Amino acid sequence: MTSTNKAKKKGISIFALAMLNIVAVVSLRGLPAEAEYGLSSIFYYIFAAIVFLVPVSLVAAELATGWSEKGGVFRWVGEAFGPRLALVAIFMLWIEVTVWFPTALTFGSVSLAFVGPHQSWDQALSQNKFFVLGVVLAIYWLATFIALRGTAAFSKVAKWGA
Repeated sequence: MTSTNKAKKKGISIFALAMLNIVAVVSLRGLPAEAEYGLSSIFYYIFAAIVFLVPVSLVAAELATGWSEKGGVFRWVGEAFGPRLALVAIFMLWIEVTVWFPTALTFGSVSLAFVGPHQSWDQALSQNKFFVLGVVLAIYWLATFIALRGTAAFSKVAKWGA
C-alpha cells in the first residue's frame, strides 16, 4: 500500500479498538465494585477477557470478513436468522446504549461533583439536578459530534481517552 493510499484510508487501528474495548469493560460503572474487591478484581478482568472478550472478538472478526458489506450486527443476524430477529438484535443493541450511556454519564457527573475540596459543597453539587443534566447533555452531545466526524476522530479519542 502506498503512502497516499494510507493517508486516504481512515479507520480504527487495532490499538484504538483495543482501547475502546478496555474502556467499555473497565469503566466508571465498575469503580464501586473494584473498590470493594480491591486487587482481586484483576483476576475477574483477566477471566472475563479469556472467556468472553477473546471469543467475542474472534466471532466478530469472522462475521466481519464473511459479510464485509455494511450492516454490522443487523446484517449478520439477518443473514443467519432472518430480518425479524435482525430487527430484534439491533433493537436490543439500541436499547442497551439508550439505557446504559445516560446511566454511566449520570454516575460520572455525580462523581465529577466530588472533585472539589469541600465535602458539603460537593454533596450539594452532586444533588443539583441542573448540574447533573448539564454534564450529561454536554458529554452526550460531545460524543455525538465526535461520532459524526468519523472513525478517525473516534480512534483518536479512544487512544487518548483510555
